[in-house]
Amino acid sequence: MMLETVTSPAGPDPRAEWDAAFAVWRREQERDAAINARHAQAQADGTLSKDLADEWSASVEPLGEAEWALFATPAPDLAALEWKLALLKNNGMAFDDSQAERLIADVRRLNGEG
Repeated sequence: MMLETVTSPAGPDPRAEWDAAFAVWRREQERDAAINARHAQAQADGTLSKDLADEWSASVEPLGEAEWALFATPAPDLAALEWKLALLKNNGMAFDDSQAERLIADVRRLNGEG
């Protein structure tokens, strides 16, 4: 069976789109990590306020939105595809871990990583 090459109409550069969405996701990861650290410290020293607890509880939503926006962005290369497969596996959305691991191994092999 021969796969047909599909060309997309002129539009945004897939690498630029991916890099922009990845940068948003990384910023959200950093923001979420900072909130988690503040929350953990406040819990440890007994100064946890309702405002910080609420901020901490709500902090996962923007991170999840950035993560799924990145997932929705076309993968410009095998590393991006691997990231998407790992996201599915890490969120329990793959058929099973062994299937996801095989797919990730294939991507790594095709990407020259062994």
